[in-house]
Amino acid sequence: MLLADPDGFSALCVTDESAGLFTAGMIGSIGTPADDAPPGPRELVATDLGAGTMSAGDISLVAGTAGAEVVAVAYRSTTHGEVHATVNGGHFALWFPGDELRDGATEGVQLEATFRDGSTATAVLTLT
Repeated sequence: MLLADPDGFSALCVTDESAGLFTAGMIGSIGTPADDAPPGPRELVATDLGAGTMSAGDISLVAGTAGAEVVAVAYRSTTHGEVHATVNGGHFALWFPGDELRDGATEGVQLEATFRDGSTATAVLTLT
């Protein structure tokens, strides 16, 4: 679940059937980044990036804001192939089983963005 408002606030929650929202056993975040600014029209900005563990196992995720020209986002997983994000309302989110992105916050994660005109670009996102 991803909730967001136009002022930069967002709340993200990923859970399995063993835990409720915003309780132990879930992965997520809530708040407004201190350096919040809207992304450029063709930019992606990560607000959540990495891996966590729930009772069902590990999960990798990338979520954040997407510029107005971004219509699709994909990640090439070494384990799962191409993983497509949900892109809506200036935000994107993708997740998949495993801890493949455990070091992504500092080492970077390569995503492919597709724009309204059909062109694509590669973005490397970090949290640092």
